[in-house]
Amino acid sequence: MSDRPHQPVPDAYRRHPLRSWLRLALDARRAARDGPAAVAARQEARLRVIVAHARAHSPFYRHLWAGLPDAPRLEELPPVSKPELMARFDDWLTDPRVTLGAVEAFVSNPARAGELFASEFSVWTTSGTTGQRAVFVHDRLALGVYDALTVTQTHVLTKGAILRALGKGLRIATVVATGGHHVSTSLVNLNRHRFPALARRLRIFSVLTPMPRLVAALNAFDPAVLIGYPTALHLLALEAERGNLRVRPALVVVGGEVLTAQARDTIEHALGTRILDLYAAGEFPGIAFGCRFGRLHANADWVILEPVEADFSPTPPDRASHTVLITNLANRVQPIVRYDLGDSITVSSASCACGSPFPVLEVGGRKGDVLRFPSANGREIAVLPLALATVVEKTPGVRRFQAYQTGDRELRIRIEPDGEADGEATWARVAGRVDSFLASQGIVGVGLVRDEALPARDPRSQKFQAVWDARPRPAALATRIGEPS
Repeated sequence: MSDRPHQPVPDAYRRHPLRSWLRLALDARRAARDGPAAVAARQEARLRVIVAHARAHSPFYRHLWAGLPDAPRLEELPPVSKPELMARFDDWLTDPRVTLGAVEAFVSNPARAGELFASEFSVWTTSGTTGQRAVFVHDRLALGVYDALTVTQTHVLTKGAILRALGKGLRIATVVATGGHHVSTSLVNLNRHRFPALARRLRIFSVLTPMPRLVAALNAFDPAVLIGYPTALHLLALEAERGNLRVRPALVVVGGEVLTAQARDTIEHALGTRILDLYAAGEFPGIAFGCRFGRLHANADWVILEPVEADFSPTPPDRASHTVLITNLANRVQPIVRYDLGDSITVSSASCACGSPFPVLEVGGRKGDVLRFPSANGREIAVLPLALATVVEKTPGVRRFQAYQTGDRELRIRIEPDGEADGEATWARVAGRVDSFLASQGIVGVGLVRDEALPARDPRSQKFQAVWDARPRPAALATRIGEPS
């Protein structure tokens, strides 16, 4: 067993990125091979480094941890929240070049998604399950860790799939929300900058694209790897079943939403491929990866997940948590230590048949219903939750929103204006943008109704759901899916 985990130094990674990246990838493979004790050793060593670095260079953490021992135990460190950290952004970051004003100016230009801020850092924006916007900054070392962890998951590809991918020229299609500094868009564009020779093989397709045009574009590109949200790829798989989508990728990668058993079965059978399920967030883009048995395993050598109750007491194994605290052991420019991620997770007490030493998770992450509205000819058209969310979130003046369908031709929207934004003017912009988006999808005659209530968490789950279908369900269907009739 390896008891001396590779502990990269940022300066060394900056001087010799390829050599350092190879060491990271080899270390990740060794951790998986050497078992739970090796994973725990890496986690403990890296936690000490991150805590010491944050204490030395982050005024926020230095003040927060005042009075604690020099080497505190994880449970001695107080949990932190997104609003708390965003309110103290400049004190949170450990590099004086990275200020909220400078970063906000950078992300205000969508065309710069994927560029490095200050030639050094990748910047992503996210709202997440709390509904509040956040900005995340990752250094080169952290990006190297994320890349290394991704490469170690290539075991899901069979030899036949690898040959198929090579035969398709390793073309990669990513179907995501565009027009901003989202994690997925930024990473694709970042790789275009880093590997110019591969740029034409990496293409982003917007989830806002009407389905017939999206299908035609994917057929023309014929990707070897297809990446996207489960809801988007599920709809594309249904198009494949109808004979419209004719791509046969060697691998499908899903993330950003919960992958249901029904979606998994449809995608795998319709596209004739395996699925790699990815649990990712702006705080850490490779929290967990699916194995060949379809179970998620946390990358516990580089990330710590603590399932907790509402009072932050530990949640026992095999029970869904109220939320989860995440600690990123790779990123030093923006230390994330015991951060309330907002997701409900369940950690299994049983090991997985795949033999992985990493913890097995079930995730209750970002969810949203696919909405369905009639077109001019009466045909039903699906609207993806993340597509609608992108349209509303990108409207100037919107801080948070919720949208729910109450009838075949009615959509109700709640908005919370941002700062001093005028509520009426913001609503007018939202209504105009949503109308235009629905029209672009071929949907007509939908009435938009402003719900005067502010966006709110579900009173039972305390999760923030942005988009859902609130139409009455038939009693038989509600009973079958376990909902009250």
